[in-house]
Amino acid sequence: MTSFVLSRVEDGIGFLTLNDPDRLNPVTFERIAQINTAAREMSARDDVRVVVVTGAGRSFCAGADLAGEDTFLTDDSPPASGSVVAAPGLWTLTAMPQPVIAMINGPAVGYGLELALQADIRVAGASARIGHPAAKLGAITDTGAATWLLPRLVGPGVAAEILFSGQLYDAEAALRMRLVNHVVPDAELSAFTTELAATIAANSPWAVRTTKRLLFNALEDTSRGAVLEQYLHVNDGDPDYDPSVHLARFRRR
Repeated sequence: MTSFVLSRVEDGIGFLTLNDPDRLNPVTFERIAQINTAAREMSARDDVRVVVVTGAGRSFCAGADLAGEDTFLTDDSPPASGSVVAAPGLWTLTAMPQPVIAMINGPAVGYGLELALQADIRVAGASARIGHPAAKLGAITDTGAATWLLPRLVGPGVAAEILFSGQLYDAEAALRMRLVNHVVPDAELSAFTTELAATIAANSPWAVRTTKRLLFNALEDTSRGAVLEQYLHVNDGDPDYDPSVHLARFRRR
């Protein structure tokens, strides 16, 4: 059986690519389990400093495979197993210790939107279309990412409009709504995202991973608790990282 998720690592950047381009990369419960397994394996690699998640062809992920029987719309569908990677966090990508960039190269619909929401950063190509049509199908979101992460990203009012309407939004609208960080021409999407990932990968892995955990934990912590947790880590430092290359820019010549 051909794997639905392709994994590769280049120069400290891990790439997870959903791979059914002819059908716009739809998911089933079995395919979600493959995503979770691939993410778990990538999480365990010390040589991976940043992860980029994308889809093959002209789509990020078109959502549930409604042509099959293994979807949330069937009465006998099992819950997705292994939905949490063995690390802090509630969802597959938030649980990864490395920062994750969603490279949205086309439709990110339903589960595709929820997967992108789990990433720390979202970069969209100009042809991206983003939304969640669950309400049009008489259903609700099934991972919780859209009802917990989405309002924290765009605000409760915008999140309500996205979920209640079931509409698809183009890339520029998604940028105005703060659904994505950047919109770039499709032809430049891969290069732009890889350059951003390389910029992050050049920094201290410990600092970046610790900051990711602090950012996520702060979403549900009090300000006092967030400051305390940061205080507990601030003096740990990264014994394997040499910041001299960056510090040199600030030294007098």
